[in-house]
Amino acid sequence: MVKRKGIIVYFRNKKILNKIKELGINITYVNEALKYLIGYIDDHRYEEIEKNLKNHRLVKKVEASKQEMENLNFSI
Repeated sequence: MVKRKGIIVYFRNKKILNKIKELGINITYVNEALKYLIGYIDDHRYEEIEKNLKNHRLVKKVEASKQEMENLNFSI
């Protein structure tokens, strides 16, 4: 089983959503009015992706989710 980590991204413009999908973030919720999204990624890639997003001009802030992902089951 792959360990996952939740991520919250606050953005300036929704044009960044395509770039976020290309980075491999699985988006679960997008609030366009308040300009943030919630998603999850593999735990070992979190630091790399966080650094990449923080340097992007359309991203305001990146946070780790406080919810533990180990208890969640994402089966199809």
